[in-house]
Amino acid sequence: MTGFLIGLVCGAGELFLLTRLTKSLQAGDSLKILGIVFGKVLLFAAALVPVALLFQRDLIWCGVGISSVLVVGAFVINVLMRRGGKGDR
Repeated sequence: MTGFLIGLVCGAGELFLLTRLTKSLQAGDSLKILGIVFGKVLLFAAALVPVALLFQRDLIWCGVGISSVLVVGAFVINVLMRRGGKGDR
């Protein structure tokens, strides 16, 4: 279950960077986009490499943690944005 906890933390970081990436894409900041994408790749590697080396049996749970936080978090952010009047209707 250590891999799952690492996946949850990584997923939260990925979700944060994803929200920053969408704002930068809409603004058209090329250098900022490149930096955020590089940060997302580093965060993903920083989560998966230690799990793959130390907790091989938890590797699938790490992926489940990352993807579940991304999916549920994106859904929650979308619902909150719609209620706040900032999202598309």
